[in-house]
Amino acid sequence: MLAPDREPPLPECSASPHLAAGRVTRRAVALGALLTPLNAFWVVRLERVMFGPYPSTISLFANVVFLLFLLVGANNLLARVAPRWRFGQAELLTLYTMLAISTGLAGLDGAAIISQIMPHGAWFGESNHWSGWIGRLPAWLVVSDRELLRGHFLGATSFYQWPILKTWAWPMLVWTLFLTVLLGAAHCLNVLVRRQWADNERLTFPITWLPLELTEGGLGASLLSSRMMWTGFAIAALIGLWNGIAFLYPSVPSLAVGITDMKPYLTSKPWSALDWFPITFYPIAIGLGFLLPTDLLFSCWFFFLVWRAQVVIANAMAWDTSPHAPYIDEQGFGAMMGLFAFYLWSGRRSFRRIWQSARAGEGRGGEALSDREALAGLCFCCAVLVGAGIAAGATWWVAGVFFGVYLATLAVITRIRAELGPPVHDFHFMGPDTMLPRVVGASALRPADLTAFTLAFGLTRAHRGDTMPVGLEGLQMAHARGFDARRLFGAILLATALGALSTFWAYEHQAYALGAAAKFNQGFGHAQQAFGRTQSWLTGGLDPRVNPSAGTAVAVGAAAVLLLFACRVRLPGFPFHPIGFAISSSWAIHLVWMPLLIAWVLKSLVTRFGGLRGYRLLLPLFLGLVLGDCVVGSFWALVSVLLNVRTYNFFGA
Repeated sequence: MLAPDREPPLPECSASPHLAAGRVTRRAVALGALLTPLNAFWVVRLERVMFGPYPSTISLFANVVFLLFLLVGANNLLARVAPRWRFGQAELLTLYTMLAISTGLAGLDGAAIISQIMPHGAWFGESNHWSGWIGRLPAWLVVSDRELLRGHFLGATSFYQWPILKTWAWPMLVWTLFLTVLLGAAHCLNVLVRRQWADNERLTFPITWLPLELTEGGLGASLLSSRMMWTGFAIAALIGLWNGIAFLYPSVPSLAVGITDMKPYLTSKPWSALDWFPITFYPIAIGLGFLLPTDLLFSCWFFFLVWRAQVVIANAMAWDTSPHAPYIDEQGFGAMMGLFAFYLWSGRRSFRRIWQSARAGEGRGGEALSDREALAGLCFCCAVLVGAGIAAGATWWVAGVFFGVYLATLAVITRIRAELGPPVHDFHFMGPDTMLPRVVGASALRPADLTAFTLAFGLTRAHRGDTMPVGLEGLQMAHARGFDARRLFGAILLATALGALSTFWAYEHQAYALGAAAKFNQGFGHAQQAFGRTQSWLTGGLDPRVNPSAGTAVAVGAAAVLLLFACRVRLPGFPFHPIGFAISSSWAIHLVWMPLLIAWVLKSLVTRFGGLRGYRLLLPLFLGLVLGDCVVGSFWALVSVLLNVRTYNFFGA
């Protein structure tokens, strides 16, 4: 067991049967289904066409908080004029969960990358000399008619022509089914771990606090009646309104809360190796940071500087002549696998109980599924996934390793969110499709395996918008407020299927109108990364041999995490958190390291001089910062879509 938390107790998201939140109704699910395509269109428009803001790149999706805020306002009005028709908390949280799932799928690291990959080989294959291997890509997962793809890349046409619709329909449906099965496995895993993490380990699920507080009073009083919350809301809202006006009218000076790059001041070696070193002051990141334990806050910004120091030292010592030195991605991947191993070991008794319960056929006991149903669903989905990998050309063991590591990664991210709720968790370029060739060497894999990894890039490029954590948070909110988790589980699966299909539709609708190659942010850049990587593997552009340094870096990352866990158990007051080591190893921490440093200073002062009372007093203030930034930032994002103009980007590069 870990040492007791040295933080003041946080508001718990534990089961409270006495709270009557209503039930998951058909009208709530139907409304969520109707809003899903509109939300997907909005997210694709923002993140692909308007170059921001990027709501899917932060752990609490700002656009969904904004929509929930509007729904709560409309619901309060409905309670006055037609009380019988007002929505209950269970219905509002169902809508929140469904829209969050569709946001993750439509976001920058979601199914939209698959929309880029499907046509990319046929359109660019000849000019990039890929003809020797793109024929191995399964015809049922890609689009190959170059003439019909002209509109996708160049625009000025309509997606709603029968030959175009017929060509795209099959791969879209197959990918939708695949993503539903893949995330179905993840959601079955959620059911299996929820009881251990929430009821036994008492994890606090910080990402759920704001939606819970918006839909029902908490912290002793309703959040929306808290003056402290509205103070924080006003601070963030005024900053957002001012900067939104300054963006539209450049003569108005803006408040520098966004990215200020220090690169122009770091021009001499070895400091120039840092390349990009941004400083930001995002209110949403400061607010979310205040919810974290101080040791995690400290570890995030401290280890970020440690990773940056590695880059500087490698440049000073000329070690960066190797392409991947100092192997930060490999160390981060090792850290993730170390976290997975620790959670697997620490939960071994719970997993034994799950197996015994599944064998005995025990009832579900208030869970979304019984242990037998969840375990059977997980095994079935995994078998389908491995079969799909084999059908795509991969060897059975490569498919098994890929999906095993991928699901392990999702489980680690879900655990991190449930335990601590950091504002970012991207793990860029740390997927099994990247790490396996780097560690064992591309020559150890068949060309068909490497070709199949091209299609996997849409799943593994980054993990900012993963929906497995959203699903678990939804199930936990159901248990915390006493409504039917089984109905919500069905809504989650429906949102997954509709969210994937809506993303493909939203992307192609706008691509054929505007031209993905000309008008889209990364209109084909992510797909180019996937195809260019495969070309390098197959032609020797990347070293095909075993890379001992990469393997060593993975082992070092795993060992570092396990050592940090051991120190936390044996050394009271140990200031370093292993999760901070892991999540600070990737790209997104650049955007929030300074807000987390600010939150660490503020929270340390509050807890030192004000104790638990001071912390609880100021908590609504920081929730208000989050809510105000989400509402006003999303307001400008809505204006962007309605008026077809770029507006203020409240978060993201």
